Amino acid sequence: MPTEDRRGRHPRLNVLAAASTAAALLIAGCSPAEEDDPQPAPPEPEETPAEPAIITDDDGFRTSTTLPEPVAERIVALPGEDGEETAKLQVVSLDSDGDFARLVYAWLAPETGNELSPQQVSPFFSRSQAAPWMRLIDRGASEVIAPLRADGRFANDGAGSADAAMAAAPDPEPMSEEHDFSKARINCVCSSLPRSAPRDGVALVYIDFPAPESDEIDLFFAEWAEPLRGVPVTAGTPFELPEDDGLTQLTPRSHEMSGQYGTGAVSYDRQPLSARSESLSGVSTTIAGESQEVSLPADVLFEFGESELSADAEQVIEDAAEKLNAEAAGQTVVIEGHTDNIDSHEVNQRLSEDRAEAVAEAITPLLDDSISVETEGHSYDRPLAPNQDAEGNDLPENRELNRRVSFRYTATEDSGHGIDLGAEELQDLDEAEQTQAAPGALASYVLPAPEEDETEHELRFDVLGAERDGMTVTMRFALGLAGTGYEANAFRGSRAAEDPQLLGKNAYSGGTEPGLGNLGLVDVAAGRQYFPVSAPSHCVCSEVLATGRDLPDEGTPAFAEFELPPDLDGPLILRIPDSAQIELPQELVAELTAGTD
Repeated sequence: MPTEDRRGRHPRLNVLAAASTAAALLIAGCSPAEEDDPQPAPPEPEETPAEPAIITDDDGFRTSTTLPEPVAERIVALPGEDGEETAKLQVVSLDSDGDFARLVYAWLAPETGNELSPQQVSPFFSRSQAAPWMRLIDRGASEVIAPLRADGRFANDGAGSADAAMAAAPDPEPMSEEHDFSKARINCVCSSLPRSAPRDGVALVYIDFPAPESDEIDLFFAEWAEPLRGVPVTAGTPFELPEDDGLTQLTPRSHEMSGQYGTGAVSYDRQPLSARSESLSGVSTTIAGESQEVSLPADVLFEFGESELSADAEQVIEDAAEKLNAEAAGQTVVIEGHTDNIDSHEVNQRLSEDRAEAVAEAITPLLDDSISVETEGHSYDRPLAPNQDAEGNDLPENRELNRRVSFRYTATEDSGHGIDLGAEELQDLDEAEQTQAAPGALASYVLPAPEEDETEHELRFDVLGAERDGMTVTMRFALGLAGTGYEANAFRGSRAAEDPQLLGKNAYSGGTEPGLGNLGLVDVAAGRQYFPVSAPSHCVCSEVLATGRDLPDEGTPAFAEFELPPDLDGPLILRIPDSAQIELPQELVAELTAGTD
């Protein structure tokens, strides 16, 4: 195989071409020597590569000339004590080897103005660990993928655990209680976060994940931030750190990326992404892909810890049979038992199996012949919501929600057959007081805090707008103070687990930090309440506000993602737990229904 010279030409082919030219001249009756040949042109000087340099891009952020073009980027801005803070997140690479994937991103500081710290992508609850907390949302596979977990602080320079991790073969196990991946301990296979972007360089961070199935994902890059949409996943195209450019660096500087993705991982976590809604009587419906789960509260069917159907269960079972006959004809319905995490996994496994079998025995004679039934028990492995917050505090309402018996079948349109649980329907909250709309808001409201909440300031809730993409609706809000500037520790919450607090107890942090995971959106005419899209341990929402317990006057941005049908009848009522409810502006409802026919 001939080699190429510097200009991409094959030397042997060049010689042949010259010989052919000489032969042609001889045939024409003259020789090359008889021609008045011009002097040969001097060789073109070789281009000297430009020295690596820090430059300012078109948006005013410092970057390196050695970095490739980003595959996705976003300017991130948050209010701070001294004014707005900004940075630019650039995804440099997201590459998969089929089993694992590596994300590499740059955090660019502004040339002027206040820099948003790179550590803002770390959970508020454990920001001192300086570990990134990013997740991949694989819409095609309907799952949330967390970073691979190492045994100890993987990125620590010189730590024995890190040395052992780097030497270990990538053979992680599914997440278990032994390898719990909580926000209190982010032991990801990743580099660390610097305190700030270097003035003379660019901070790079990498994180290893289980490989997504799809060739495009959404990057949930911070627990408070709306995901970065449409990030492409390459196959077998690894990012190579520029050699000795003196500009791009990992943290710590001595940390090196292993050539094998996933090296040092001990466990992984992939959780199904689902959209949950409830009838106003409390029957829960969860849709994940084409699978639909209709759940009945176990507390309605059984005494606590028992598997014998109660006297009140008969009518509930009959109503459930009518619904299945209308929606699941010709299918196999899987009846599943689920528990909370009180007592051992083994005890709850038996209980979940026995409860599923008890319901199957009662409902099978009431079903059409075309419907077959199977049973499964899942102990506490498939919660609808976390049983405890990140500090390990019990969440009684979530535990009650997770104790259930569900019917799983292929999703269909709702037949309209209701299931009467014999309980009171959803009670209205007080109406939030409307106030002067904040700049950029459609409407603003004052949120009252319950007596048990120690918050002393009036909190303002801004409705900024909404955007629909198919069934997915992203709602955007902001929380701030009513004209008092930036206030540290403005949001106090309530410490006792049983006490209510503004926005409800936060399952995705330490309990008292404010977040939007407990919001409910009620379509009054349809008689249905919708909740943010979630996975068992994740919410596609601002799980914790970016400013934590601090609140600025201008408002800290927040979002929540819902799955909503196109034929919303309205009015739409936003329920803010332990506080108030808001009837959303009609112009926003019109936006959500326009063009969806």
